[in-house]
Amino acid sequence: MMRLYTTTIALLSAALLGLNACSELSDEPAPIGPAASAHPQGWIDPAAKESFHGDAIRMANWDMESCQSCHGVDYAGGLVESSCITCHARTPEGCSTCHGAAGSGSAPPQDTNNNIDANFYGVGAHQIHLQGGALGAVVECAECHTLPDGFSDPAHIDGDGRAELVWGPFTTQNGALNPHYDPESNSCSNTYCHSGGKFGANPSVIWTEVDSGQAACGTCHANPPGPDSGHPNVPESLTCNICHGSVVDADNNIINSELHLNGQTDL
Repeated sequence: MMRLYTTTIALLSAALLGLNACSELSDEPAPIGPAASAHPQGWIDPAAKESFHGDAIRMANWDMESCQSCHGVDYAGGLVESSCITCHARTPEGCSTCHGAAGSGSAPPQDTNNNIDANFYGVGAHQIHLQGGALGAVVECAECHTLPDGFSDPAHIDGDGRAELVWGPFTTQNGALNPHYDPESNSCSNTYCHSGGKFGANPSVIWTEVDSGQAACGTCHANPPGPDSGHPNVPESLTCNICHGSVVDADNNIINSELHLNGQTDL
């Protein structure tokens, strides 16, 4: 009787934890049987917002030890012979389990609080930077974040709920030596990407204001750059494509994003 009581307590203790976003689930059916029924109803049902295990693990600051005590260090079964891999093909510690999603990589949306709207700082302009597009090439994750060695890396989950920023060689090139991110205003300033290096109007851009016109031609660098920038003095009537025809057309549309924001002058 005492053994049954102890086992029940262990299983209920494990039920206090879970994954928040579960953004990359497999198409396999949800587990059934004794192991699933040991948890509260709705524990493995993403539609059960109040009891789904995601919020429990987030509230426990993503401490996975209780999960491992029953499901094994590798989450493949262990004591209860019920595998977390059934739903989490890359294990519950996979990068896009808590943030990001299938098809968008490990970066939000969604963030670790399950937000998908760019107005949340955990989402912001991640995908615009990582996908590149009309204005420039891809900005790699390591340009702004120290990539953790693993899920349990002390620098990965440190309790403050925000990812620390670092500045890589791309963001600091061409004289942009003091990039800064202000968490209060969610603003980024003095980075090469927004002409904090040279030719710059050097605005403070708001990370959470996506598609708001902050990247329009002439907002990051003067158009044309003024004489103090080191750029040759040219009349305003002279369109950029006269000299930079490989980069822009006569209407200042970027025609080759690989040649824009690449650290060198392309003619």
